[in-house]
Amino acid sequence: MLAAVAAIGLLAGACGSASDNAEEGADTSVRGVAETDVTIAATGEPKQGGRLVYGLEAETDGFDPTKNRWAISGMMVGMAVYDPLTALDADAEPRPYLAESITPSTDYTEWTITLRPGVTFHDGSALTSEAVKQTIEGHQASILTSSAVQAVDRVEIVDDLTAKVIMKMPWVAFPAALTSQVGFVVSPATLADPDGSRKPIGTGPFAFREWVPDSQWVGDAYEGYWREGLPYLAEVEFRPFKEAQTRSQALEAGELDMLHTSNPETIVDFREQAAAGEVQIVEDRGEGEESFIMFNLSSPPLDDVRVRQAVAFATDTDTYVASVDAGVPLVATGVFNPASPWRVETDFPTYDPAAAQALVDEYEAEVGPIEFTLGTTPSPENAEAVQLLQSMWGQVGIDVSITTVDQTQFISDAIAGNYQANLWRQFGAPDPDVDFVWWISESDGNTNILNFARWYAPDKDEALMEGRTNPDLEARKQAYADLQDLMARDVPYLWLSHSVWAIVANNDVRGITNGTLPDGEEALPLGGTGTFGGTHRLTQTWLDR
Repeated sequence: MLAAVAAIGLLAGACGSASDNAEEGADTSVRGVAETDVTIAATGEPKQGGRLVYGLEAETDGFDPTKNRWAISGMMVGMAVYDPLTALDADAEPRPYLAESITPSTDYTEWTITLRPGVTFHDGSALTSEAVKQTIEGHQASILTSSAVQAVDRVEIVDDLTAKVIMKMPWVAFPAALTSQVGFVVSPATLADPDGSRKPIGTGPFAFREWVPDSQWVGDAYEGYWREGLPYLAEVEFRPFKEAQTRSQALEAGELDMLHTSNPETIVDFREQAAAGEVQIVEDRGEGEESFIMFNLSSPPLDDVRVRQAVAFATDTDTYVASVDAGVPLVATGVFNPASPWRVETDFPTYDPAAAQALVDEYEAEVGPIEFTLGTTPSPENAEAVQLLQSMWGQVGIDVSITTVDQTQFISDAIAGNYQANLWRQFGAPDPDVDFVWWISESDGNTNILNFARWYAPDKDEALMEGRTNPDLEARKQAYADLQDLMARDVPYLWLSHSVWAIVANNDVRGITNGTLPDGEEALPLGGTGTFGGTHRLTQTWLDR
């Protein structure tokens, strides 16, 4: 499941001369940026039909959520072909989506999921509780995603539309987890098909038609979709672009109708274009992921906390953000953004070259020179980022070599622990328990392969378990405050910035964000799909042309 990367941001779009057509955005005072996105208000009822072409940042290795590794690009396609059991409302609280209700027992060890009636998969078969059972069991059996459901003991069928999920422990944030890949209900036919990940069947707004890897994924509007009158689009095509600039040029040339981007220079450029009335831009203002260096704590020399602290002290994050990120995102000193209700201040090591040099000298006197490899994925902006870090660290005598790996292999290597340090982007869940899977040391008694940093600490696991099992909000906040202090102590991650996602569309697109939930509440505009910022459904998007 689990994508190693994602991001968000709390920035706003440009306004200025385009303000006559701009709809007010959410409060962005935390980021200190413009107060509005730039979108064009609809002047009539949504139009049915049309083909929308969307530019993604990367390709995905398949579309079975129980088997494949989804970064934000995989999640975007996943939301087109599948529906989640829950989705987030405007206050980032999980609400029923494909489910009609999700109800806990008094001790949170059982959750009853009742499905909406009359929903069908794209092959015409009915959505039943058996499909929910098989999907969760598929995750339990998965080498890749079992850690995400380790709290689940079993699923019992109550009736055709009702399933009871029995837990091994209280799981108070289970509905939040169902906004993620875990909550996307898969057709039993897809699960049974060895080639199902290449031709997925879901209940979502668009039925799979064609996938040409590294070229395009095409889906047609599902005529039997359970949300009446939706989707508006007749078809959607996703195209992957590894380079942000190439993706942007494709939209400017009219080859794309929409794209997502976390590239700061691209965001600055599109803000200017939006201010001139040339495009529309919407930016993610929710909790989202951080950009950071992830250390492999099982690999020398980074298994020594002094080395990790030295690297942190040697990193001038203000210069990094100004140079690499065009000054767009905020510098990060922890896992939660400044607006998060979970955030606390910690003693995380920040730029202090003298302290870095002292630790380097101490380590070299005992062990020898500090040498390691820093990994990234292929893009000009990533190359610039790692080269700047290499230079900063070299100034205190840390010798770093750089390796570049395609994103799919990059994630595989992280799962296998086949790296020393990686430029990374992750941890964007509005409820921190959804990130539990990335931090807990063991899953069902086995080493958790999704704990990519190989960060094993009993007090860290105790904090995570308290946050998962205690229904008292203040107790949960204290647990995650403890977690942040432990991150400052052990430095498994070197925080760089709070990532920013923007959605850019040409001027014919309407309904850019998530719109409403099935029961009429306003949805979180962007992001919040599990741990991903910058994601959004195209269910209520339409073309005014």
